[in-house]
Amino acid sequence: MIKLFFAIALFLSPTLMPSPWMTNLDKAKQVAKNEHKLILLNFSGSDWCIPCMKLRADIFGSNNFMKYAKDNLILVNADFPRENKNQISKQQQKK
Repeated sequence: MIKLFFAIALFLSPTLMPSPWMTNLDKAKQVAKNEHKLILLNFSGSDWCIPCMKLRADIFGSNNFMKYAKDNLILVNADFPRENKNQISKQQQKK
C-alpha cells in the first residue's frame, strides 16, 4: 500500500518529469535543429488528467522509451496543472 501511495505521489508531481524533458519550446526547437531530432510535445494535466498520469507511468517512464527518446527525440512537456500548489510560474504560462 505504501509503495502504491508513493508511486501515485511521484506521478502527480509535475516537477518530477524525467530530466530530459524541457519546458521551453523555443530552446527545444534550437536543440532539435542542431541535433537533427524530432520534437515530442506532451500536453499534460499533471495533477488532474488520469490518462496523462498513466501515459507518464507506463510509456514515458519506461526504459525502452527513454532509450529511444535519447537518440531520436527532444522531449518538451507543456503542463497545465489545476491545483494552486502545482501551478507553474507566470513566465512559463506565457510561453
